[in-house]
Amino acid sequence: MALKRPAVATAVLALLGVILSIDLVYTHWQLAHGLPTACTISTTVDCGPVLTSDYAYIFGVPIAWFALATYIGLAAAALVVWRLPSTRRRQQVASALFMAAVAAVGFSIYLASIAFFVLGTVCPFCAGLYAINLGLLVATARLASAAQALTRDHQAWQARARLIGAGAVAALVLLIGTLVWKVGAASIEGQSVDEICKRNADFCEKYRALPVVALDVPEGHVKGSASPTVTIVEFSDFECGHCLKAYQSLKDVLPRLGKDVQVRFHHFPLDSACNPDVPAGAGHKYACLAAMASECAAQQQKFWQYHDLLFQHQPVFDRDSLLGYAENAGLDRVQFLSCLDSDAARQAVQRDIAAGRALHIESTPTLYFNGRAFRGAPDAQMLGDAIELERAAKPS
Repeated sequence: MALKRPAVATAVLALLGVILSIDLVYTHWQLAHGLPTACTISTTVDCGPVLTSDYAYIFGVPIAWFALATYIGLAAAALVVWRLPSTRRRQQVASALFMAAVAAVGFSIYLASIAFFVLGTVCPFCAGLYAINLGLLVATARLASAAQALTRDHQAWQARARLIGAGAVAALVLLIGTLVWKVGAASIEGQSVDEICKRNADFCEKYRALPVVALDVPEGHVKGSASPTVTIVEFSDFECGHCLKAYQSLKDVLPRLGKDVQVRFHHFPLDSACNPDVPAGAGHKYACLAAMASECAAQQQKFWQYHDLLFQHQPVFDRDSLLGYAENAGLDRVQFLSCLDSDAARQAVQRDIAAGRALHIESTPTLYFNGRAFRGAPDAQMLGDAIELERAAKPS
């Protein structure tokens, strides 16, 4: 009877983990097919940036599949501990369950750190699994304690379990506290120039010292306000890791601060196949091909959808993969392939490259905020601050 309650609690928590893991597997599928997900709650709370990053995969397989298998195993093992006739076997399986729970909490801390501090996003389904793992730590500790109750090592084992559990809980609490602070800081929006510069005087000084360029860049792909106060002209490369960070920052900030912002996207692939500034054989292997593929998507009025798919699947840009993304976006296969093999897409990309070379662009991303040249990938806070500074500087 002493084993029943912790065994059932462990099994129930593991089954909840199975349910959330299935949700994550399905969300992976939705994102791969360019579909909206139930996991997108706000610009800060969104599974998309996490599940489409390289950190969400092990050997090319989504971590959610490994989590699903693990929780099924934990649920089965908990029921085995309850029903096993052998005391020694119960102790062994229960101890293994506890160590698995400790490992799960440790892995949760690692993944949460990546999401919060590297990707700047909170994944709600993932956060649910972190809470489940903490519950499993407590439940398996009680289960292992009950299984060890009849042995001489019971008190020593309990002391070790308390020490391990306390360390794991302290680390998780620290992480959650940092998360609360980060989400609170990220929610700062609509601040005055004085407030921004008081919070980050160094950024204000350096930003205002950036050169302002007279831009005469034709065409490009436009989204946002038709009568903008702030125009962001972006030169980017789909295979560039820093460009991915800029994409994520724009995705986070524009829904909050983009009411009078227009973004104009231009290609500047760092690939010798189409960019004469890049030495032969150097740079990114598929950047030109990816840029051309996005132009082919634009021919079917789906540039921005395809643009998002490319960044979400970076850097997998071989021809077959690009075709797969086109199919996911609902593009006509024959028309897409015909375009990809034509000169029209290449010429569109080369027009952007020529414009970038005229501006002496040397790296990506390069962004112009109302002509103010910003080189590198701003994080979400920095991007929001730049928009507010430009908005305040614009004559009313």
